[in-house]
Amino acid sequence: MLALAACGSGSPTPVPPGTEEPTAISTSQPTVAERYSGLVAASEFVVGANRFPFGLVDINGQFLEGAAVNVRFFLVDGETATLKTEAPAHWRTIPDDFVHVHEGGDEHVHLEFKGIYVVDAVVLPEPGIWIADFAVLAEGNLSPEIEEAGFRVLAEANAPTVGSRVPATANLTINYAPFVDLSSRRVETDELHNVSVAEARDSGEPFVVVFASPQFCVSAMCGPVVEVMDDAREALGGAVEFIHIEPWDLAAAREQGQLSASPEALEWHLPTEPWVFVVDREGRVAMRIEGLATEDEIVAAVRELL
Repeated sequence: MLALAACGSGSPTPVPPGTEEPTAISTSQPTVAERYSGLVAASEFVVGANRFPFGLVDINGQFLEGAAVNVRFFLVDGETATLKTEAPAHWRTIPDDFVHVHEGGDEHVHLEFKGIYVVDAVVLPEPGIWIADFAVLAEGNLSPEIEEAGFRVLAEANAPTVGSRVPATANLTINYAPFVDLSSRRVETDELHNVSVAEARDSGEPFVVVFASPQFCVSAMCGPVVEVMDDAREALGGAVEFIHIEPWDLAAAREQGQLSASPEALEWHLPTEPWVFVVDREGRVAMRIEGLATEDEIVAAVRELL
C-alpha cells in the first residue's frame, strides 16, 4: 500500500560546495553504483508543508546510505516541469535487524536498509503531479545518476493534518481486552495499550498514536515502527503516553487471511499504513509521519510539547 514511486530519468548535478557535507557510506555497502532509483516512502502529500521521506536503491536492491542529498521539487504541467523549491535531506537511521514473521511462522525479510532520507519540511504550494530530482554526493566525491521520483500532491488530506484535532477514538486497552487481541507484536505485553485516544485527549497532556502492524505490515519499507516507538517512549522516560493501534482487523487477518481496515483506521481515514501522530495538549496534531518514523524525530517533536 505504501507508495514507492520511481519514474523518469535525470542527470542531477553535484551538490554545490558548502551546501551539504558528504558522510561516509555504510561499510556494509563498500561500493557506490553508477545509477539509483529514487523511492518515495509515503503516499499522501498535501498543499503546504510536508515531510518528504525517500530511499535510493540500485538495480540489485542495495540502498545508498548516508550520502549528502539535495532534492529539487518540480511541478508538472503537461510536458513542462517547473522548479518550485529545493531542500537538503537528512539521513536518519533505524534498527536494521528487523525480520517480519507472519502467522504460521513464515518469515518475510523486508528491504535491507539501515535508514531513510528525510526532507523535514518542504512547502508544496499547489496540488498536482510533482517530480523530485535528487542530487547526490557520495563517498569519494562520486555523483551517481539518480532516477527522478514522481508523486502526487493533494488539495486536501485524508488523514488528520497538522493543527487538526484527532478523533476521540475509544480503542480497546489492556484494561478491557487481552494483549493478543490488541496487538500482533511478538511480546507478552507492552506499555503501548494503557489508555485510549479519547482518554489521552481528555488528559490535557501530549501523547503519540501509532497505527502499525508488526505482523501484517504490507509495505516493503514499513520497518519496525512499533518497536521504534517503544524505544522513543523509553527514551522519554515514560513522560507521555504512546498508543499503538493495529490498522487491520486482527481477527480477520488471523482467521481468514484477509486484510481489512480496523474501525480505528477507518475513523482516522488512513489511506495507508503505518502512520505516527504526535498530538499536543489540546488534542491537535503537532506532527504526522506516514511510513518509516525514526526515534529521534519523535523524541524531538514530543520534547517541544513538554
